[in-house]
Amino acid sequence: MAMGFTESTNLSIIDSASPKQRGKAVSVKDMYGLKAYNTAVGDARVHDANFAFLTTTLAKLHQDIKEPIYYTTWAKDVPADLGGGFVDYVEYYTVDWAGIMNQQRNVVSNNTNFIPRVNAGLNQKRVRVYTYSVAYDIRFIELEKMSKINMQKSLEEIYKNIITAGWDLFVQNIAYNGDGVKGGLFNSDNVATFAVPTLNGAQGFEGLTDAQVVAIFNGIFEYYLKNSNMNIRVLPDTILVPTFVSSDLNNRISTLYTNTLAEFLKQFNLGKFESDGELKITINGRADLNALGDAQAGRIVVYKKDKNFVRLDIPYPMQHYITLPNIERMSYTTAFVGQVSEVQLPYNTSDTDLGPVSYWDLTPANA
Repeated sequence: MAMGFTESTNLSIIDSASPKQRGKAVSVKDMYGLKAYNTAVGDARVHDANFAFLTTTLAKLHQDIKEPIYYTTWAKDVPADLGGGFVDYVEYYTVDWAGIMNQQRNVVSNNTNFIPRVNAGLNQKRVRVYTYSVAYDIRFIELEKMSKINMQKSLEEIYKNIITAGWDLFVQNIAYNGDGVKGGLFNSDNVATFAVPTLNGAQGFEGLTDAQVVAIFNGIFEYYLKNSNMNIRVLPDTILVPTFVSSDLNNRISTLYTNTLAEFLKQFNLGKFESDGELKITINGRADLNALGDAQAGRIVVYKKDKNFVRLDIPYPMQHYITLPNIERMSYTTAFVGQVSEVQLPYNTSDTDLGPVSYWDLTPANA
């Protein structure tokens, strides 16, 4: 008698299997036939080549894959030009005018023998382009393994989503903050900055009345109208604020109007009044502005969303560049490449002159 095994004396157990099946495992197919086998087991493989059971045969598999969730806002704030292929720089020209008007010297009469000349100078501007590149390896063995699992996305698509997310976040950082040397839309050295007084110890407009807040926004439009000779073409239509300011504006509901203060400002403001209703503004919160400004108390960025005034070039959008086998790593190596330029503010030439983009820094009284 073998150790740990008691021989059965019940012959009915042995006789229940035919003599030719005694001494080996009995399958569903052997006992009930091919039709029952297909019904009970189906066409799925029970194990792979190494006799390792697959998860698809042991558990219910949700085909959708739970990937990280991310979001970018730069495309809403910065107009972009796409295409052009690989480049080293992005160039554009600006024009300076001189001598276009003089109230006395341009008047010609019998006593005038000098006619003034006008002049126009072309200035070439060049901005840098950043080349973003990334690669990934997929091993041959991993591809073979993944071929046995029925999922909604391929392994290549999963990697592509990772690369696309990295590219979007990179472009947003360049658009908003620059590369640390050259600034972006939120911190350019060529944009004029103005102080917006707030209360000591308060965050944003806390403690200010609705009328005071409305006066701050109308003061911004007044600045543009006064310094542009009432030129409504440069009036800002986009106002980006810290998130705590956006929350405050949307939490205020006054008895004088039937909506939030944010919606009231969009409908009733000096810019819309002077443009006979043509100007339509948007106000949105951006977390990147929360700690900016001279007092690090928040910054409001005001500008006209127009490619003539604010622009970003993407000469080579992020895309698959090449795939090659790598025998040393037993894998396929795939490279992705994209190019994006720094933000261009052609009409913002100095931090002391009027430009379509301006900064309004929240400044507590004790700062």
